Amino acid sequence: MTKLRKIILIPALVIVFISGFFSCGVDRWPEYAHMTALDTWMYDIMQQNYLWYQDLPSYDDVNLFQEPATFLSKVKSKNDSYSFVDSVMETPLPTYGFDYSLVRSADIDTAYNALITYVIPGSPAAQAGLVRGDWIMKVDTSYISKKYETKLLQGTEARDLVMGIWEKVKVEEGDKTKADTEEGNKEEEKYVYKVIPNGITKKLPAARVVEDNPVHEYKIISPPESTTIIGYLMYNSFTAGTKTEPEKYNNELRKVSQEFLAAGVEHVILDLRYNAGGSLDCVQLLGTILTSSARLNEPMAYLEYNDKNRDKDATINFDPDVLKTGVNLNQSSLYAITSSTTAGAPEMLIRSLFLKDSYPIATIGSSTKGQTVATEQFINEEFRWSVNPVVCTVYNSTHDDWGAIVPNDKLKVSETSIDGVTNYSEFLPFGDPNERLLKVAIGVIEGTYPPQEEEEEEEEEEEDKSKAQFKIEKSVSSPASRRFTGGLRLK
Repeated sequence: MTKLRKIILIPALVIVFISGFFSCGVDRWPEYAHMTALDTWMYDIMQQNYLWYQDLPSYDDVNLFQEPATFLSKVKSKNDSYSFVDSVMETPLPTYGFDYSLVRSADIDTAYNALITYVIPGSPAAQAGLVRGDWIMKVDTSYISKKYETKLLQGTEARDLVMGIWEKVKVEEGDKTKADTEEGNKEEEKYVYKVIPNGITKKLPAARVVEDNPVHEYKIISPPESTTIIGYLMYNSFTAGTKTEPEKYNNELRKVSQEFLAAGVEHVILDLRYNAGGSLDCVQLLGTILTSSARLNEPMAYLEYNDKNRDKDATINFDPDVLKTGVNLNQSSLYAITSSTTAGAPEMLIRSLFLKDSYPIATIGSSTKGQTVATEQFINEEFRWSVNPVVCTVYNSTHDDWGAIVPNDKLKVSETSIDGVTNYSEFLPFGDPNERLLKVAIGVIEGTYPPQEEEEEEEEEEEDKSKAQFKIEKSVSSPASRRFTGGLRLK
């Protein structure tokens, strides 16, 4: 009898649940409509605009009661790692304005040293005098530990930073291993590289909201004993401007082009290692600045949409009209520094400029992400959310659809190592001619890299073997108002 009552009870509960929506003949579904409205709106947008709309589940098979990001992850194509949702009411967080990597201390097992990897101009970190390549050993009076690292370095209060320097240090007799003291090694002095105090304490002001200018650094470089003039540009985001100044950053690019032309720049090194994407109109502007004059008004890229939106298919040209106050530099080649986070917009620029015979590109660093599609932003004003689905495939000027951009075989020099051994002596501020990847790029232009003689390579390898092989335990990026992570986005 008990089992029978359980079986009868289940359908009874279902009837009660349904009657909750339609009690006394009244349809109560409108009371729940607002809970599904945002997901329904997103689904309708994707049905019309999504490049892979055929992969969407049917309307009857989707759960419309999910958070926007969860809903998108459930319905998008398995081929898609680029579509995203975002709150349009998101406000920038206060930040000290620097990124860092933690490296375990050579002297204290539980302590870490923080290597500064990026500093936002005008930020509290910049005000304190921090630069890329600096080492922090203590915050206030405490060594850095994993337990307190976030509180100490990602907090908001003003801090005292006890600094250090990475140097070659003689190993004391008591620190030598048994092998070091065996017969034949007693007279040989041993050295290691590590971070040691340099007697400097820097005052870090309280965190605040800062603006990370996409044009992070640019300069004119004239290598010693050379007549070559090189223009270096570190460009971190294909962002046109702000809400109040829509062309603010594009105008900075135009200003850079004028200064490069006035200085007689012959070669441009474009540093894109921190560039995770941006807008197509910025790609068109920078491409038009850098391309050869013979390609002006010619195609640089093609956009192809799904079969519901063939009328949106477009050809993007190297257009002189977008230059405005800027100038075309009539370059015949490009030297690009890339990383694994270089994605979308910077990849489109490199692909569009490249022509095997007439416009070669030397890429230095690490392979890029390999994004060949663009997203478009659709905003729901009622809920203040946006959905950014993939809407088209981007082809280069020869109508090729590339994957990741792989650095030239002999130029695969990573961000943090040379020959697999950490070498922090060349971890310097962006734009410093001795900074690791910029030094390689200059050497490629000058014809001095890669080294021509095997003896030189062997000497460098032996020197590197003496350097500490530190392991990066953790890398942290501080909040920044202009750091773009959307790949390639249409207006």
